[in-house]
Amino acid sequence: MAGVTAAGLEIKTVEEILNELAARQKGEIDPNLNTAPDEPMGQLNGIFAAQMREGWEVLQVAYHGYDPDAAEGYLLEALSALTGTVRRLATKGTVTLDCDLDLGTTLVAGTNYANVLGDPDNRWTPVADFTSPANGNHNVLFEAEEAGAIAANSGTITVIATPVVGWNSVTNALDATVGDNEDSDTTLKERREDELRASGTATVDAMRSDLLQVEDIEQAQVFENVTDSIDANGLPPKSIEVVVYDGSPPALTDDEIAQVIWDTKGAGVRTVGTDSGTATDTLGYQHTIYFSRPVERQVWLELDLDINVLTGYAGQAAVKSAIVAEGLVKLLVGSDVILNDYLSAAQGFDGVIDVTAIRAGFAAAPAGTVNLPIATRELAVLDTSRITITENLITPP
Repeated sequence: MAGVTAAGLEIKTVEEILNELAARQKGEIDPNLNTAPDEPMGQLNGIFAAQMREGWEVLQVAYHGYDPDAAEGYLLEALSALTGTVRRLATKGTVTLDCDLDLGTTLVAGTNYANVLGDPDNRWTPVADFTSPANGNHNVLFEAEEAGAIAANSGTITVIATPVVGWNSVTNALDATVGDNEDSDTTLKERREDELRASGTATVDAMRSDLLQVEDIEQAQVFENVTDSIDANGLPPKSIEVVVYDGSPPALTDDEIAQVIWDTKGAGVRTVGTDSGTATDTLGYQHTIYFSRPVERQVWLELDLDINVLTGYAGQAAVKSAIVAEGLVKLLVGSDVILNDYLSAAQGFDGVIDVTAIRAGFAAAPAGTVNLPIATRELAVLDTSRITITENLITPP
């Protein structure tokens, strides 16, 4: 039976609606009434049934509006907002471009663009207006024209899309920092659940959750020492150390991070770290809060690949991008560089017969063939400019 039952809401099908309409018409008008689909009455019933089905579907959406497992779209947003979780909008990626400029040349944000060679839609513009103080090369921070996970490998932004007198050339020495896509319904549900599990304003999990709600904080770790002596992480007694990664260069001020920590930590808990900021309490008093940013360890990789020349091999750029993308997932603060992760990323491409060797290190021309250890407060960083691929082209018999 359709309607709200012990199992939840059950909605009528079009066939059920048609049968009920026909039965009622025959019962109240004429038992011999012809309601066949090709007859006028049957055709009218079909129109009515389709409209009534839409009403049931709207009712179903409303019914599930407060079910976190079934809610979608704006209803999911409203449900999540009740517990303080909001859908994150897409953000723009950033990249530092090396611009050859004449003295006095101005690049205007939102007006002047550079794009990836061969991809005119992948455009970047200065974050703020920049006027060259001298002839020569200048590092200028650009952002993507469009928000979302838009990538640009090192050395690919080489086209001046909007020529300006005095802007002679452009390139990017390193990969762009990729922006974020807008939260999908699935991502929003996961974040809501994570935040609810981290309830409690002074727990380690709650502090980490609150930090990760700040838009530009990409990673956060919280270490605590509840003992009366210095612990294995070097923390003094009864203290916490928050390790925050907010991009390179840092996207947030020290005071912004300090305020989040102050608003979350328990009273009387000592903060330690290599950085510090000033937080303000509700009475207007200021407090110095210590925290740390991870030490970035640049990683170089070399891979030797056997390539089947008869198969649609995507090319070195695609393989490098896949390796960097794998690093964004696997390389958290304190995570070692596990070479098998990147060997697997390369082997997943059509045309790659085998990865015959992989070498890694913290300097150019690496020779190591073992995993790279990363300390607790360090962060390994990959970039396509530091990945070298040697291809052995093979034509199968």
